[in-house]
Order: sequence, then structure tokens, then C-alpha cells
Amino acid sequence: MKTCEYCAKEISYHEMYCSDACEQKHNTYFRKRTKFQKVISIINILGTFSIAIGIFLYALQNLVGSMMIACGALAIGVLTSLLPAPTDNMIKKHKLQKAVKLTRYFGFVLLAIGIGALIFALTKI
Repeated sequence: MKTCEYCAKEISYHEMYCSDACEQKHNTYFRKRTKFQKVISIINILGTFSIAIGIFLYALQNLVGSMMIACGALAIGVLTSLLPAPTDNMIKKHKLQKAVKLTRYFGFVLLAIGIGALIFALTKI
């Protein structure tokens, strides 16, 4: 059977969505994703570089490295929690609703890592 593109419920082969509500949620998500795509990309790139540089700086100076890791992880975690942007392959495999949930969980994990690194940095002062 074919499944709904948003919620993964079984539907007939002549439809794409199980209801009008699913179709509206699907279209709204992709409009919002297109609107904020540049901001999401910039914050992801800067946060990833901050984490990578923080890991290398941690060997030289614990405080600076921990703060950079915390800033990068918190930035990406907040962004991913508020504006989840799963990859197209993830959406194709899990459908949109589940892919957004999984991406949000990843954002919460990054928030926890960022908070942990921030606490570690503040205890080193």
C-alpha cells in the first residue's frame, strides 16, 4: 500500500495525502523550510566550525575550547529544536512527521551537550 506523504498512514494509490490537513501541514512545512533555508545553513555551518575548532582548542586551553563547543552546540541545538530541517532522504524514508520528530530529538541532544560543555567551562573558571 501507498502511504501518506506527511503522517505515513496507508492510503489508496490515487492519493498523496490521507486528508486535507496533512496536505496543508506538508505544504506549510516546505514553505517555511524554503523561507529560512539560508539562515539554517549559515547557523549550521558556523556552529559546526565552532564545535570543531573548540575540540582542537580544548587541548591547548580547556576554558576556550569548552566555551566554543558550548556555543556551537547550543546554537545548532536551539535551531534544530525550533526549525527542524531533516534531509530529503530522511523524509523519504520516515515521512515528514516522523522525520521532524527525529530531527527535534537530535536538537535536544545537542542542547544537552551544549549545556554540559557550558557547565564544564564555568566550573573551570
